Amino acid sequence: MRETITIKYTLKSTEMDFTVDLVFDTKDFSLLNLNAGEKDWTRLAFHKCSHCPLNQEDFPFCPLASAIDDVISKIHSFLSYDEVHAQVEYKNRIISSNVSVQRALSSLLGLIIPASGCPHTQYFRPMSRYHMPFADTEETIYRATTMFLLAQYFIHKKSGCIPTDFSRLETIYNNIHIVNTQICKRLREFCENDSPLNAITILDMLTVSIQSALKHDLDKFESYFSAFSETLTPPST
Repeated sequence: MRETITIKYTLKSTEMDFTVDLVFDTKDFSLLNLNAGEKDWTRLAFHKCSHCPLNQEDFPFCPLASAIDDVISKIHSFLSYDEVHAQVEYKNRIISSNVSVQRALSSLLGLIIPASGCPHTQYFRPMSRYHMPFADTEETIYRATTMFLLAQYFIHKKSGCIPTDFSRLETIYNNIHIVNTQICKRLREFCENDSPLNAITILDMLTVSIQSALKHDLDKFESYFSAFSETLTPPST
């Protein structure tokens, strides 16, 4: 089965607009309509991540760079601070917001990148499946940690064991930080302005915020879960 998410951007100053339709396989939420770019900046060897497990013979082009190339090509001439009306339509809902180009592009890339085929970003496909456009930092921390804990539940069902901390999630985000850094290096060789670079930077700021929260800042969520610490009395029969 397939599911389509449609994103429309209208540049407020000129009313110029363009639409992106993303078609996902509902089984694993992989993208079915990726227009893989094959430009020089998308080659695997060009600013290749130090921890990339792919080899150039099998993967001449970086899956992540190739996946975002088409969108970057459409929007990279827009100024990062230009205001757009962004509208995201999927399932039975429409979410819209007036945001900067860099913020709109950051949200879009956060949807595409997990499905790109990059081995380090595939962990975030559940977050793409339950996409929350324009989420703030606290919402993203909540979604990332609860996603990880649900993943641990599935591991427990299969193996009978479950890690008791967020160390693996920290590793995942450490790897993502490296990916973001290298993608920025690629984009500097290609982009006419800074909107795509700033979009990746926004994603990386979320990455760093989550890394910090995992070490120091999850306690602020604890009071919301106080009911779970109380004894639950089964209903009488």
